[in-house]
Amino acid sequence: MGFSLRLLVVDQTDRIHRLDVDRFSQILHEPKAHPFLQFAGQRLRWAEAVVELVERKPVRVVRMTFNILPFDQGGCLDRTTFDRYMLGRANLAFSSPRELTSRRQPDSGVLDADHLFADRGGRWVPSKPMLRAMHEAALGNVKLPQL
Repeated sequence: MGFSLRLLVVDQTDRIHRLDVDRFSQILHEPKAHPFLQFAGQRLRWAEAVVELVERKPVRVVRMTFNILPFDQGGCLDRTTFDRYMLGRANLAFSSPRELTSRRQPDSGVLDADHLFADRGGRWVPSKPMLRAMHEAALGNVKLPQL
């Protein structure tokens, strides 16, 4: 038994693509060297799927998270926006409820909710049919175009 990470990207027409983990790493570390001109200026939905393997065959999706991939006008990953989304998610995940409600701006009483907005801007919720399609894709039950 083992686990595998599958990255699935959903384009503007709801078509699901498979993104190799190594390619994603390259896009993250050198966005300008790995543009996707077809996605210039877009915010694409994507999912990270952890798949359980038995004898190297996918048997079930253990967990999926749903994120947004922002691309600049040149088709390169917008790292500034992407990092803000991921930092917002991390801050939300690692903060206690008390810490979240105690983030007030000095002398104003206004709650500092930047981390909440950053997290919300960087995630999405799939419809039931899209979720089913993504599960099938993560398990390798349908052939997907590669990015």
